[in-house]
Amino acid sequence: MTAHLSSLQVRQAFKSLGFSENEIKIISFLFRQKKSTAREISQTTAISFSSVQYGISNLTSREIVRCLPKKEDVFEICSEKDLFKWIEEQKENNKNVYENAKKDIHSFLLALQGSSWKPEVMYYEGKEGIINIYEDMIETGKDIYCWTDIQKIETLLGKYMKEFIKNRVKNKIVTYAILPINDMNIKYAKKNEEKREVKLTKNLPIDGEIRIYGDNVAVITFEKTKPIGFVFRGSIITNLFKSIFESYWKKS
Repeated sequence: MTAHLSSLQVRQAFKSLGFSENEIKIISFLFRQKKSTAREISQTTAISFSSVQYGISNLTSREIVRCLPKKEDVFEICSEKDLFKWIEEQKENNKNVYENAKKDIHSFLLALQGSSWKPEVMYYEGKEGIINIYEDMIETGKDIYCWTDIQKIETLLGKYMKEFIKNRVKNKIVTYAILPINDMNIKYAKKNEEKREVKLTKNLPIDGEIRIYGDNVAVITFEKTKPIGFVFRGSIITNLFKSIFESYWKKS
């Protein structure tokens, strides 16, 4: 029983070194016989002749088995000393493989972290596209921080703006808006029931708007015939715009 267990352990040890079942049988046979032909190995181990040839080819390439000079069909196993030397070499090689793999994976993960600042960018075109951005603001459900002009928004989106404001209030989304001074913006600034905090400014040099909501920054133009919008998604760019907004808000 002990001998059988020992044999099993030895086979498992060779397997752990990357040898196949047939190669292990060939190694075991040759360590007993020292040298033999491929046909003798096949007949004794019950491995097919072609499989023996394939196994010997692999073992020869690893220098575990060598073909005797001037005897093309006679093969000899390496010495025990050479076998243990080969095992030590594999140990070092595998260590290098694992170390290199570790370095490569580490570099890959660092590259991913380095690219994490790059936001996802979505493009919207036309009135319907801009409405899609506004619908996204409602679905996100986060407070909105914006530089905008309500007068120009109503000109662009018409009746939809009332629907948007109604849904925004319903979802308890507060808008913090920096607006240029004009009659409509002053009027909207006084509508406390619409959950809107307003700062009025004499100069807002953008023909469009910027809206920050959740992890999104929407940049929208007010071009009547073909308005366009870009939504940048990513915490780094959102935090950048939010910091600029808060600084401007305090100064207004």
